[in-house]
Amino acid sequence: MARARQTVPDYAIGCMDRKYITIDDGDRDASIAIWIQTESQYFDLRIPQDRTSLRHLRSLAEYKREDLLQIARQSGDTGVCSVTNDVATWSSCGDRFGFYCNDVAGFPDDGRLEPRGNIIYEYDTPKSEFPYKEAWVQQPYDHGLIAHLKLCEERNPASELATLVVTGRYAGYVERVTSDDESTLEDQVAAAGDDLERMRGILSCEASYAIRTRSEAPYLIRHSTLPFREADVLDVPVMNRRILEERKLLPSSRERAVWRVESWFVHA
Repeated sequence: MARARQTVPDYAIGCMDRKYITIDDGDRDASIAIWIQTESQYFDLRIPQDRTSLRHLRSLAEYKREDLLQIARQSGDTGVCSVTNDVATWSSCGDRFGFYCNDVAGFPDDGRLEPRGNIIYEYDTPKSEFPYKEAWVQQPYDHGLIAHLKLCEERNPASELATLVVTGRYAGYVERVTSDDESTLEDQVAAAGDDLERMRGILSCEASYAIRTRSEAPYLIRHSTLPFREADVLDVPVMNRRILEERKLLPSSRERAVWRVESWFVHA
């Protein structure tokens, strides 16, 4: 297993933390947004700035209706990003893979990139539904491993339960949604009315962003669509050049599941 075909310029590889976005009227939105990019695979997480912490609640079973409605307004996504003439196009893995709210479902899927130092500015294109400007701050990079993995059933290595992207000390994790409905999770939860069990079932998938403090340390979840997961350890297998040159399947902490390595390389 080796490096995938590179579809983005070198400046876009790594982890970007959004500083702000301005849309239409110029108001700045400081909601949490994380963009992790390998040579081709991306991870995108968005949490509204007005989401309350909810970390004192330790499972979805403890969430009330208003809490669940807040959870449904978040998003986590993964897929392939390609950049041509400084215009990036994000192609999602599909509506069965990710955590979608209404805002992201209608968000532009391409943007014009302009790197300046450690900031990547993103602007609307003629295809965009509205004008916008985003400022993405490139996070400090520790020259570690770049990897893209898929979680699969131990007895079915071709299955896909979740995606993991790692760029050095940063990792992004996105599960498949558990609902078969093709509408956004926000619409599905709203349509559930007062059926809390149904709402919890719809939202029982996860998109999380994690950081490790040093080499060999565990990846601790910094932001998650499931707030009670924040500060927990993310399931990232031990990886180095020797291991990845010898193995395509790596152990997972999830029972009866393994990680399938899709691509990897060491970024100089």
